[in-house]
Amino acid sequence: MLTKPKYYVYSLIIIVLVILSVFFYYQTYSINKLYSFHKISINMSGLCSPNMSSVVIYYADNCKTCASTLDSFQNVTSLFGLWENNTFYSGYFCAWKFNISAYNSDVTSNLPDSAVYVFNQIGVDRVPLIVFNGKYYKVGGFSNNKTAYSDILNYICLSVNESMPQCG
Repeated sequence: MLTKPKYYVYSLIIIVLVILSVFFYYQTYSINKLYSFHKISINMSGLCSPNMSSVVIYYADNCKTCASTLDSFQNVTSLFGLWENNTFYSGYFCAWKFNISAYNSDVTSNLPDSAVYVFNQIGVDRVPLIVFNGKYYKVGGFSNNKTAYSDILNYICLSVNESMPQCG
């Protein structure tokens, strides 16, 4: 039989464990929510010629997952056009990659004001950030390159035109 002091100790331990479980559940839920894809309606005009969609990735030099996400981004967008000297050429959409570290260090001045506006609206200093034509965005990296490749392709197709042969 439990004595009163032992009963209180065990009850306190159970209460603390329940509180910690609830706390960690909500922490995990909020982190998973942050790193999933989100719908958005944001104006991305100024990044591309009229009637062309824009797909943008923001990355930083000190970001652990940015390199693999950037590689997947370039590989997927290469299905629709050609990267040459950090410029993307395609008849389907415009693709941009912006190094926030270089911008913050004032190393480069080629970042359009509209790109800074988009980053400030939804990035809030979090990278990698991918924005798909102002319709969808994702903050954070991917669990692996295969997932990154398929998810980026999927959201490009959703935001641009699903009937493209690359989306089949």
